[in-house]
Amino acid sequence: MTHETAFNHPWRDELGNDMDKAKAILANEAVTITFINNTTGINRMSLTQYRNGSTNLEKAKWETVTKLARAYEADWIQQNIGDQQTEFAQFIKAFTGKLTAAADQVEENDPEMGDTFDLLNDMTTSDIIQLITLYKNYISED
Repeated sequence: MTHETAFNHPWRDELGNDMDKAKAILANEAVTITFINNTTGINRMSLTQYRNGSTNLEKAKWETVTKLARAYEADWIQQNIGDQQTEFAQFIKAFTGKLTAAADQVEENDPEMGDTFDLLNDMTTSDIIQLITLYKNYISED
């Protein structure tokens, strides 16, 4: 009998990989070359050539692709959080506080599980996409 466990992490898959993000930000004409240049430091001529296809992004240095991906994420975060930055920051503080408190409580009887809760806290707070997904769930009225 084959036992298969499916892990579904939509917050990781939603935006795609770094190349997908780099291509998406360049394809989005609503995102200006100036914004991308200011966010990444990549010169405007190169950005224009990537955008119009005269330079193949697939052959770009990975550093360039990564910078473009981070710019895409910055734009995505702005679109998803908008004017709720204060509320989002308060959520992160409350969420991490509760995870820390839970870790401390569990650690008294099960130090390994307490350490695991601490690791979960670190992993969660290092992934902005996951944090936004959790925040949206938290504020959802469903």
